[in-house]
Amino acid sequence: MIQVLENKKVFINNGPIQMVVDISVKGKKIPEIGLEVSKYVISEFDKLAKHVPYIKANKPLKVMKDIPSIILEKMINAVTRSGDETLTPFAAVAGSFSDFALEKALELGATRVIINNGGDIALKDITGALIKVGIPLNNTELVLNITGESNIQGICTSGIGGRSFTKGIATAAVSLGETAAIADACATYLGNETNVEADSIMRCFAEEIDSETDIPGHLVTIKVGNLTKRDIYKSLLKGIEKAEKLYNEHIIQGAILCVKDKIVMLPDNIEVLK
Repeated sequence: MIQVLENKKVFINNGPIQMVVDISVKGKKIPEIGLEVSKYVISEFDKLAKHVPYIKANKPLKVMKDIPSIILEKMINAVTRSGDETLTPFAAVAGSFSDFALEKALELGATRVIINNGGDIALKDITGALIKVGIPLNNTELVLNITGESNIQGICTSGIGGRSFTKGIATAAVSLGETAAIADACATYLGNETNVEADSIMRCFAEEIDSETDIPGHLVTIKVGNLTKRDIYKSLLKGIEKAEKLYNEHIIQGAILCVKDKIVMLPDNIEVLK
């Protein structure tokens, strides 16, 4: 389903894709470009669907030669850059579609584009104008001020209660990247790293929840109860250490990790708390 909303944004609801396309040209909302982008997104989704059995069998590189997929290439590149060999290409699927939609919108003449694919965001204003992005964290709203100089075009979140599985205990692990695909893969990685052992944490194998999962045999977190301060800080420390490595290697531009009511950020000046 493709729908133009009252605010002139375009909503794409196609299988697992639930994407809001917000496109402007010189300050004016242009849903017609969003509708055109939607056609490209659905076409690429249909192409990717043919690869799914091979991706789950860990054979995507071989399959790309037979049926090229722009999305799959983005997924593989992003996961590879994250450095986490336990991730499958699906760790970057939502962000990859966001990137693709952004690129198509710019090709079609958009000057300001914000793509929100279930919380995995790709954004760019070619005039350099400020884009404000609000991220709710427990009872706090974190507002990111994105400018052209920041080199941030992707903002993605992983954690408990999200659309994808996590192995950690983060309420939210937010990654800021030069692309949404990279941010998506790294958010998954950082969320997984906020992992501690405690009786209040419930886990099960991924296939017990989803028989079609791409990570069978992996324990995933399904519930986090009360935690000691020691466990909270330990999990945040584990996550932020990995984030620092990615940041220092210029793979991400920043990260925000939230466990219960505690938040850590990298770098310290990336946000405005409301």
